[in-house]
Amino acid sequence: MNTPLNRSLRGGILFLIALGGVACQTPKPGTAPAGKPTATGATQSEEERLKQRELAQLTLCQEQMGALRKITPKQHQQYQQAFDGLMQGAAQYARVRVQVNENTQETMDALYRYKINYLCANVSQAVLTGLAERVELGKEEPVK
Repeated sequence: MNTPLNRSLRGGILFLIALGGVACQTPKPGTAPAGKPTATGATQSEEERLKQRELAQLTLCQEQMGALRKITPKQHQQYQQAFDGLMQGAAQYARVRVQVNENTQETMDALYRYKINYLCANVSQAVLTGLAERVELGKEEPVK
């Protein structure tokens, strides 16, 4: 099934893979080869764990978007449009990322991570608020 939810998740995953893959291909000054500790003690496996955590967070965000669709469809539509737009921009950035300097890469990577985290936090809050409102209003109708 190729739903907008699946396309967005796929786009987000591709974005994270692109960032991770490019980051691993272009060693920065002062970094050690893969698997060896850097001055800060970070290893390549720690970078892999970070990528896995980001992927898990993105997947959880998509699951919460699905829950929000059942709780408050209007809010879901707004957040889904914002998420889709963000993923489209991220995909476009991923295509040109290797053509920009390292400072721009670091800035844009951080910006996209922030925007994704902020949006997902808002989705999580909307789910919590929507469920709490159902309890407060005494709605006994099941979530669809």
